[in-house]
Amino acid sequence: MTITNKIGLYLHIPFCLRKCRYCDFLSFACADENILSEYTEALIREIKIKSTEWPYKIADSIYIGGGTPSLLSEKNIARIMGSLYDNFNVDRNSEITIECNPATASEEKLRAFRETGINRISIGIQSWDNSVLRLMGRAHDKNDAFTAVRSAKKAGFKNINLDLMFGIPGQTMKMWRDSIRQCIFLRPQHISLYSLQLEEGTQFYKMVYEDHILSEPSELVDRKMYHDALIMLEDAGYNQYEISNAALPGFESKHNLKYWSYEEYMGLGLGASSFIGGVRYKNCSNMIDYLNHIKEGKSPVNPEDIEKYTKREEMGIYTFTALRKKEGLDLGEFEDIFGREFFKVYDPTVINTYFGYLDYEDNRLKLTDKGRDISNRIMAEFV
Repeated sequence: MTITNKIGLYLHIPFCLRKCRYCDFLSFACADENILSEYTEALIREIKIKSTEWPYKIADSIYIGGGTPSLLSEKNIARIMGSLYDNFNVDRNSEITIECNPATASEEKLRAFRETGINRISIGIQSWDNSVLRLMGRAHDKNDAFTAVRSAKKAGFKNINLDLMFGIPGQTMKMWRDSIRQCIFLRPQHISLYSLQLEEGTQFYKMVYEDHILSEPSELVDRKMYHDALIMLEDAGYNQYEISNAALPGFESKHNLKYWSYEEYMGLGLGASSFIGGVRYKNCSNMIDYLNHIKEGKSPVNPEDIEKYTKREEMGIYTFTALRKKEGLDLGEFEDIFGREFFKVYDPTVINTYFGYLDYEDNRLKLTDKGRDISNRIMAEFV
């Protein structure tokens, strides 16, 4: 890793209106303004603590995620943003994103967010079909979604991402294609496509594997949904630059590209992860522990989650994430970072093993269209 003075900041807001049936993220259903304000105060204190640990860092991307960050009041978001400006050197060209649930996105609130310097919004649409949204346990319907997109545009956002999910039990190909069409019609600058993963402990997992009241789509249907969406998006002028993400030219997510390009980032908030100076660490995930650490003026990093991987392990992480990008892995960059030639670390016969799935050309290794369908299997070869 080439260490620079540039860093991405991720702020975790772990609260939602309610927990969706598919969600295994670190989040809780809570709309109590007192609790949200208490957490905001703790986050502001953590910003001050962490900024003193890395005073030379310039924040060139900020991402406020969750949970549902738009659940916070305009005042609390303004306080958080003010603290970031006060404690970090925020680049004037920074991409600053906030995630938003359509049910919490009034035009007045989004306009207030925009006035704090937030210049990108990511709206969790997931589907434009009300029956699918109800099944997922979402707190909004399609009318809320349309209103949220319209409100974001009226509030001055010129960089809008819409999240969609496919492979949902009961979701038909028609429902999925209609959702893609609706997104294209609204012309956001960025669209993210995620295949539903049934995680143990979620309501969906129980409904499919324990209660057997739902059936997940076949792998064939899941892959057809994925490829059909990419064709539709490409025809509409969107460029797929990463396995799950497509954007109009110039609107690729700067913050997320940090994760896939082996760049540094700092996590703030409950359970947030960081990668700085070659070390990976994570904040504690217990709310009481987190708040107590902050009250004592201490960094809320869990000592058990500080990890210094071996060079070989870091090579695997670099390769795994780089292969997510459409442009793939630059073998010259690999050698610059790690001081080793790629094919002196990894068996070159892997290219033959995955012929037609892995493409090696111009000193780059990347997944083909077919390769993305078995990306996890291929990436596992390098971990």
